[in-house]
Amino acid sequence: MKLINSLLRAVGTFAAVVAVVAVGPGTARAQMPNQVPLTPAIVEAVIASYPVVKQTADDLSAQYGDVGPGGNDPGAVFGAWLAVSGAMGALNGAVQPYGFADYQTWIGTVTSVVTAHAFAAAGGNMDSQMAEAIAQIQNNTSLSDAQKEMMLQQMQASMGAVAMMRPSQENVDAVAPYAAEIQAMLDSD
Repeated sequence: MKLINSLLRAVGTFAAVVAVVAVGPGTARAQMPNQVPLTPAIVEAVIASYPVVKQTADDLSAQYGDVGPGGNDPGAVFGAWLAVSGAMGALNGAVQPYGFADYQTWIGTVTSVVTAHAFAAAGGNMDSQMAEAIAQIQNNTSLSDAQKEMMLQQMQASMGAVAMMRPSQENVDAVAPYAAEIQAMLDSD
């Protein structure tokens, strides 16, 4: 089972979906965890530690199975593993040689790396697409003023969701030179 890859893809997918989804009536709000300030050294540590964490996850899967109520849900499986002290110790031991205090810190850092990577790849495009959509709404003569207002409010809510998860420019700059390595990490089996 390639749970660590599934977990990383889930983080990346979450970042991408929240970044581009148009939030409709009843505005859904996604709250990203606090972003970890990234440096090239931290990004390199994530990339270097990833194969070790991946192997540890594979070993835990072999030892404990894909436990938990979610079965194939990587979040549920990792949550169940974290309740087992041996699994937590193994995950902590996998990340500490790379400068991470513990596995939880590593996950927060990986989330920041993946989020910054997603914005480095598409962040400017998202802004221009939203601006284009707003202009199309405003210039659409077939919509009433009330319809335009409702649609513009929905776009504003979407822009708010994007702003909530937008990483700092420093984080985007920190991951940019490592785009190929981060993408390879996300794509690896």
